[in-house]
Amino acid sequence: SSSPISQLGPWLAPPAPPAPSPMPALGDPYPSAPFETKSAHGALPPVSYVPLPQRRSAAVAPSARAGRPGGRRPEETRPCRLQAGAVPNAAGSAYVEQGRTKIIATVYGPRQAGDRAQQSAEGFLFLDLSFAPFSSRFVTKEENEKRTLLYASILQRTLESVVLLDRYSKMAFDLSLLVLEDDGAVLTAALAAASMALADGKVEMRDLAAGATVHLLGGPGGRLLLDCEGEEEYALPEDSAVLHLGLCPARGKLCLLHSAGPLPADAFERAVLLAKETAEAVGNEMRRSLEECVERRAAKRKRRQARSAASAAAAEEEEEEDEEAAGEQPDEDVSVAPS
Repeated sequence: SSSPISQLGPWLAPPAPPAPSPMPALGDPYPSAPFETKSAHGALPPVSYVPLPQRRSAAVAPSARAGRPGGRRPEETRPCRLQAGAVPNAAGSAYVEQGRTKIIATVYGPRQAGDRAQQSAEGFLFLDLSFAPFSSRFVTKEENEKRTLLYASILQRTLESVVLLDRYSKMAFDLSLLVLEDDGAVLTAALAAASMALADGKVEMRDLAAGATVHLLGGPGGRLLLDCEGEEEYALPEDSAVLHLGLCPARGKLCLLHSAGPLPADAFERAVLLAKETAEAVGNEMRRSLEECVERRAAKRKRRQARSAASAAAAEEEEEEDEEAAGEQPDEDVSVAPS
């Protein structure tokens, strides 16, 4: 008879225990850590990797057609929370929560770019994307590493087309994206978080960049699903497709378009229109969140100035009272005895 763990499927099977590493002999140097091929600011994207989700068994796949979690309609997104200025010590920061997908972005700079900037008239944008070890219970570490390389390269090219780097000659910005929880639509949520963080850091940009993710169910019908959760992504049939779209809402121009899987022409057009409408709505919410952040900072600055003025007035009043008290003191009589 098979064990209960083996009946659950290969995705829940416990990992094999790591091989014990030999201890160095006394006096020998400690073995060095394996060489890390990925730099701190990304690396070349993989050529053969396509970010299709890991598939489950055929018994689970039809649940994606029956209904959506929470009773959502196919063209309905999950609740979204946007917050600019989430990290006080950063030059710019943002926090994006799309359903259970949570991403925090921070921007530092501008700073001197170093020797590399001597041969370029434009500035540099260094992007670092990372997944927290506890971000997903379905995706393996190797899968996350491949997605990190691909998503970082896509976001790098997209943001470089939006940021006015020609106005920051020989300067550099450091943009860090941390995926705290991965529950679907990570690429477009990271695009929104990065764009808001750059805008919060007063980096000159052509426009904000908002995005949306649309999945096409495989098989007859070709139904579109907007903003799928992780459970939905892993339950999709094998012949499904995904479309990531990034839009500059004020300019009405695309800044990102990435797809994987078979997309017929009519389904592609419907997916682009649905993603474009969603990105426009997300862009409006991003702009509103940034305006609220500016208003909060202005109110905080006004309160700080009011406290400083009150403190200065109190100190001046106390000083005047001390002077008045010193002037009201009677002079002491000094008597001189005759010789």
